[in-house]
Amino acid sequence: MSIFTSSLEEKLNELAKPNENIWVETVMDFVCKRTPEGLIKYVSQSVTAMLGYEPSELIGRLYTLFVHTEDYKRIACLAMPEGEELCSVTYRIKRKDGVFIWVRSQISLSRHPETNQPLELVSFTSDVSARIKSEHFILEYEKLNVVGQLAAGIAHEIKNPLTSLKGFIQLMKAGQELNHNYLAIMDEEIKRMEAVSQELMLMAKPHKSDFKSFDINNLVDHAITLLMAEAAKKCVEIIKHSSLDDGSFFCDGNKVKQVLINLLMNAIDAMDLPGKITVALSKSENNFIISIIDTGKGIPPECLDKVGKPFFTTKENGNGLGLMICYKIIEEHGGKIALSSSPEGTTFTIFLPVR
Repeated sequence: MSIFTSSLEEKLNELAKPNENIWVETVMDFVCKRTPEGLIKYVSQSVTAMLGYEPSELIGRLYTLFVHTEDYKRIACLAMPEGEELCSVTYRIKRKDGVFIWVRSQISLSRHPETNQPLELVSFTSDVSARIKSEHFILEYEKLNVVGQLAAGIAHEIKNPLTSLKGFIQLMKAGQELNHNYLAIMDEEIKRMEAVSQELMLMAKPHKSDFKSFDINNLVDHAITLLMAEAAKKCVEIIKHSSLDDGSFFCDGNKVKQVLINLLMNAIDAMDLPGKITVALSKSENNFIISIIDTGKGIPPECLDKVGKPFFTTKENGNGLGLMICYKIIEEHGGKIALSSSPEGTTFTIFLPVR
């Protein structure tokens, strides 16, 4: 295990320690009661230790005024629990000195006993800045690790159309008339190169959270575009089936794409040659469903419960962080990942809530 991976493991172990640190963080947590419209009715004195405000400075003001603008739209559709369920949201909130910190709120909702209309939201908010920074560090590391693995295959993917372009240019130089069939093929080859290089650039650049409407069909297509060279190199066929007429989903597109790329790469690595991966997209009443099905040798039953845990891997050169990040990203979007496996293959199914 490398020094880098060891240091990551130490950080995660520190975050996971259940002993002396938890009661210190609990003292820093604050309780807030507000109307369904967001007007603060009560906030505990402990808010001063975390945010610097006195409770009297917050009561009567809108809670959303303190939420980072980039997070507001994202949490607006998540912050109203259904029934007696608790809702958990992670976002940035502004301290009195103007600095934004990452917090996680557990929110419950009380309703009118007769009309069932929302009456009051009660939230229990914790400072999770240190944990978010560690997770972001791991996310960026794993993303660059994936880019490095893809680079050789993508270089080959770009080299092939370049060879075609050079050949057509030589043919056109030798001819006296302009051949429009050549031009059409050259145009397609250039578009192919652009698509691959653009996806790689987006994947490699530093990530900034960007929640907006994306079409899930397009996100899957972009992920497959990046993996086609790697799949071809290992004699693996990737097939997409979609029954989605409207795949619009409010999400962080780059993060969801990273999940798809990680799961597809794992599927490619899991198969003996040749192999086939099926990506199936559908929609239920409550969820978008993305299934990634491979024809590999499957995951041993004794390992299924460990999948997604930090530093657990069945790959010879793996670090066990990729799937952990995938599970974390999908949880951030209010969804979940289900896993089933047999000696005939493995299926990862992503459920993303329709909102």
